[in-house]
Amino acid sequence: MDSKKYMPHFAGLAAGLLTLLLALFLYPAVPCSAGTASVSWRVTQYGDDNAGKQSMFYTIKGSNGKLIVIDGGWTDQEAFVRKIIRSLGNKVDLWIITHPHPDHAGAFIKIFSSPGDIQIKKMIAPKINDRRYRKYKHDWDEYPVFQQFMKLMSGSSKIRWKGAGDSFRFSGLKFQFFNGYSSTLTNTTRDICNGSSLVFKVSGKKTSMLFTGDILTKVGRRLINTYKNQLKSTYLQAPHHGNNTGRYSFYKYIGAAVTFVDAPSFLRKYPAVSRNLQNMEALGEQVYTYNSSRRSVIIR
Repeated sequence: MDSKKYMPHFAGLAAGLLTLLLALFLYPAVPCSAGTASVSWRVTQYGDDNAGKQSMFYTIKGSNGKLIVIDGGWTDQEAFVRKIIRSLGNKVDLWIITHPHPDHAGAFIKIFSSPGDIQIKKMIAPKINDRRYRKYKHDWDEYPVFQQFMKLMSGSSKIRWKGAGDSFRFSGLKFQFFNGYSSTLTNTTRDICNGSSLVFKVSGKKTSMLFTGDILTKVGRRLINTYKNQLKSTYLQAPHHGNNTGRYSFYKYIGAAVTFVDAPSFLRKYPAVSRNLQNMEALGEQVYTYNSSRRSVIIR
């Protein structure tokens, strides 16, 4: 190799490298704009400790202004739900109904029927088979509420039906669905509406929350056997307002740092709910319920 022949090339390369280093020193990198910064999401639980009845209502508000609503409670809670939505910008980007029972979908039905100045962009719900539900319905199901809900949704282009295996991304959040209505549901339970509750995980880059609606103990066990570690979350919405026996293994497996229990004072006195609350605390979980001073967490 003739070193004299290649010397000019090496000199040019060295000069270029020196220029690059000087440019980096004199002109430091421009910080990322606010539009590309990480979004944080505040999850807030609502419910009246002295109401005398259970309900479920959450909001997830992003630092980017986006709003997600989950359920909403009874029809007589419509005014309160409207007030909260207005305080958060009056536009719901995504409204998720875990299942169409009156203590979960009542307020939504009233608001969607007559939204006023509230904007609702998209909804998500489980698509329950009417014939199967009608066959196994109970008095406490309040089946006409389901009929009213389905009639509203059948005429809307905003509804997106979801179930086990579905997933999507929304403004940086990842949604994974593990349960919904299925034709094989009766192999696990004949409590059609509760058993069809959407179970879904909302994940940021660092933390996550698992919502379980009103699934029964048998459904929870099936989900653990099916999805295993995918269910583990930083935060948890306790199934069925903290009710039902045989829940210890479910709470232990999820391993949440904070568990939300949608139970007013009267319900927390029920033996099964009281026992579950004791088990959560024994597992080292922080429990947020209707009498808690703190009822929100951050998904990042």
